[in-house]
Amino acid sequence: MGWMLALVVVVLVHQWLPQARWLMVHMVTLGLITTSIMVWGQHFAEALLKTRLGEESRPRQLARLRLLTAGVVVTISGMLPGWPWLVVLGALAVSAALLWYAAALGAQIRAALAPRFAFTVRAYVAAACLLPVGALLGAVMAFSPGEPWQGRLMLAHQIVNVLGFVGLTVTGTLLTLWPTVLRTRIELAAATRAAGGLLGMFLAVLGAVAGALIGSTLLGCAALLAYLGSFAWVAATLVRAGVRGVRQERRVPLAPFPILSITAGTGWFSLTTAGLLVMWWRSADAQMATSLVAADVQQLTVPFVAGFLLQVLLGAMSHLLPVTLGGGPRATTAALAVMSRGAVLRVVAYNLVVALFVLAERGTAGSGALFSALTLGTAEVAGFGSLSRVVLSLLGFAVLVSFVVLLVLAVRTSSRLRGTAVPLPTPSRPEAAASVSPARSELPSPSVGPSPSVGPPTGSRTGPAPAAAAPMDRRALTGALLGLGSVLGATALGGSLDRSQGSIPDAAGTAGGTAGAAAVTPTGESTTISVSMAEMRFTPDRLEVPAGNTLVIELSNDDPHDVHDLVLATGATSGRLQPGESRVLDGGVVAHDMEGWCSIVGHRAMGMTLSIVATGAAAGTAADGGAVAAGAGADELARVGADMMAAPGPDVAVRDARLPAATGPQQRVTLEVVEVAAEIAPGVTMDAMTYGGTVVGPVLRSELGARLTVDLVNHGSMGHSLDLHAGRVSPDEAMRTIPPGEQLEYAITTDHAGIWLYHCSTMPMSVHLSAGMVGALVVPPPELAPVEREYVLVQSEHYLVPAGAPGSESATHEGALPVSPVKIAAERPDLTVFNGHATQYVHSPLEARVGERVRLWVLAAGPSRGISFHVVGGVFDTVFKEGAYLLRPGDGEGGGAQALDLTAAQGGFVELVFDEPGTYTAVNHSFVEMERGARALIRVTA
Repeated sequence: MGWMLALVVVVLVHQWLPQARWLMVHMVTLGLITTSIMVWGQHFAEALLKTRLGEESRPRQLARLRLLTAGVVVTISGMLPGWPWLVVLGALAVSAALLWYAAALGAQIRAALAPRFAFTVRAYVAAACLLPVGALLGAVMAFSPGEPWQGRLMLAHQIVNVLGFVGLTVTGTLLTLWPTVLRTRIELAAATRAAGGLLGMFLAVLGAVAGALIGSTLLGCAALLAYLGSFAWVAATLVRAGVRGVRQERRVPLAPFPILSITAGTGWFSLTTAGLLVMWWRSADAQMATSLVAADVQQLTVPFVAGFLLQVLLGAMSHLLPVTLGGGPRATTAALAVMSRGAVLRVVAYNLVVALFVLAERGTAGSGALFSALTLGTAEVAGFGSLSRVVLSLLGFAVLVSFVVLLVLAVRTSSRLRGTAVPLPTPSRPEAAASVSPARSELPSPSVGPSPSVGPPTGSRTGPAPAAAAPMDRRALTGALLGLGSVLGATALGGSLDRSQGSIPDAAGTAGGTAGAAAVTPTGESTTISVSMAEMRFTPDRLEVPAGNTLVIELSNDDPHDVHDLVLATGATSGRLQPGESRVLDGGVVAHDMEGWCSIVGHRAMGMTLSIVATGAAAGTAADGGAVAAGAGADELARVGADMMAAPGPDVAVRDARLPAATGPQQRVTLEVVEVAAEIAPGVTMDAMTYGGTVVGPVLRSELGARLTVDLVNHGSMGHSLDLHAGRVSPDEAMRTIPPGEQLEYAITTDHAGIWLYHCSTMPMSVHLSAGMVGALVVPPPELAPVEREYVLVQSEHYLVPAGAPGSESATHEGALPVSPVKIAAERPDLTVFNGHATQYVHSPLEARVGERVRLWVLAAGPSRGISFHVVGGVFDTVFKEGAYLLRPGDGEGGGAQALDLTAAQGGFVELVFDEPGTYTAVNHSFVEMERGARALIRVTA
């Protein structure tokens, strides 16, 4: 109950919390579900094995629960601020609690005397042993590895936790709980045969996890297919028990909510697992050999968590809690009836809400048609805006909260009726009364735990339902209609609010409405247009569609290297297409002119847009192409500020600024492209594209005349490339963009001295460079004298989309800010930093001693700004810029230098000697850049 109340609070305030989606999902999975499994798994084990533990064991059980709760709290506490080592500590505590739980259940199995239902408890043990594996995978993900590992780990994490830990536990429980809920019998032989499917599910989970981790689509899909087959084997027995239970005549009707909720939850479980199988199989193309990425896997979160986990949990609790309360048959029956109030309405409304959210996220023609069908044609995906989602979410949330309210009422009812005798209802037909033996009660047993009847059903009639069931049928129909009506009302209200706020086109076809504009009547006809994506262009980029027709776009990514997508101003989206991939996008009924664009960062700014023209539309129906962004609260050019006096976050590793050691005449290095969330100033995290996981890639060093070979490996979610300024090569092959999952070899001879820029040359380059894809290659000049200290400082500037501004929703990492092409074009950087972070060398200064000669290599990586490099309190006696000395000691002129001036992509070094101890500051003397973060302290000691 504590986790449920905490979840209610978090849902209400989630928009002000960091990592809100992750938090809500894991409060359900780790908090609600795992705690419930440990509590009720222990309870069922004692009931099924007939090994009632003494009171002396209860303190150990409570200690396990406290350890689990502490582990979950620590995990959450580490994840919200981004402290991965705290996440690891929490994962270890959760794992320890589950392994302790598994060991305790194993001891009970060994102590039991010929247990008939040991297969369920063995499933609990196997499932509990899987969760530590899932916890380990989750802890590794907290360190934000790039693709493909982020996607592989997330896929394995969901498989082992949802299909393994929860799936095995739920399926094993249903073999005994389901007949109890239905008050029917199950043959022990049938249950034992069905339990063979549990072993198949366990082995299939191991195979699917292996397939996910090694990136084998064939192995993973084969294992998922085996998992579905094993689950179907168990489900067949449960279905037969359900049919038999429904056909039985009863004096006291079954409580409908547990049956409906558990059935709906298992239905979502089957559909989502099958959807995962299809999604995984379709990912196995030539360009995405690394399989699913994290964004793909996250699409399954809603159906798995909201559709499956919550419904099965609430359905089971609606039966178990009234039975556990006891108090006699009448109290138990009354409490069950309270928990099932409005059962059909609640189940229909909640499942429609979940279905609409799932279909809206799919963005395919089929899902759009099904969305329209479920809403009886009153709503379309294109009109499912942000406010519609809020209203519908509140409806689903109200259904979940009703469980808590009804639970309180059920407890009060049970307490009031505790110990009261139950009057048997008079049968509606005399023959029905004669057929039921008075020695056999149809009331639910007040005993605690699942005690399924074993053997064939006896003493109960099967066949047509009694006439008394007709009122229930009418109530069920009324509930279903009310549930459907509540969802239709919510979508209508949300759509109206969206149109009034301008977030979707209104009936007149305008974003926000145009007085007097005429509505467009759908013609019932479709216009199909093929559109190619390549070289930052849509071809054709102007689509003429008769007003009222449904637009169907056959979209193909014909770009040999880059990933693209298409987003329409209505919100319809194709999703990302890998090179060579095709997809059909249902654009809905075209009522007005609108714009479409590629949402990959920077592509829209490069001109990758198209226009849709509604021919024959009435005057006044033209919509703003930026309708989706209308009404956004934040200015997209607003400055993203940072506390320049604060220390870097606890997970930021201070970059070692020392020049790497000399290398030989032959050197081979690997640069792995990964997309991560990276802190670039205190409290400011960027959606970064990186070489090697850090904003500003690793400093490379090569000797004059040496051979340098770079292996570029693209683990990102889009195309990337490499340009080594120090090499003389044709860009056609060496600098080509490679799609995700591919690699290339880039070899040069470093014939010229200097500090050279390397960067991504994929368009738009300004976006890729601002996102962190820059680095330095140092080639020292001949006969360079050794010095006591030698550091490298790479300046880069960064342009970020403010939170809440148009474009902020495109972030691929929760809590991170995407790069802003608008700010890049306006030349309005938010931060200018050395070596990837604004304050790292303020709180961890560079070191030197009095009298030591210090050499500082400096590179202006851009993408656009240069640097006037100066050390406060120091004078340079050596200046080397762009391959030549401008100043050297003893040159007879007695000169010194105060600054090294570099434009974007230029570099050099300066040397100086500190005469006095103290703290000196290296800055960009263009002070506006220094105030944005371009500074580093040098602590000089005696």
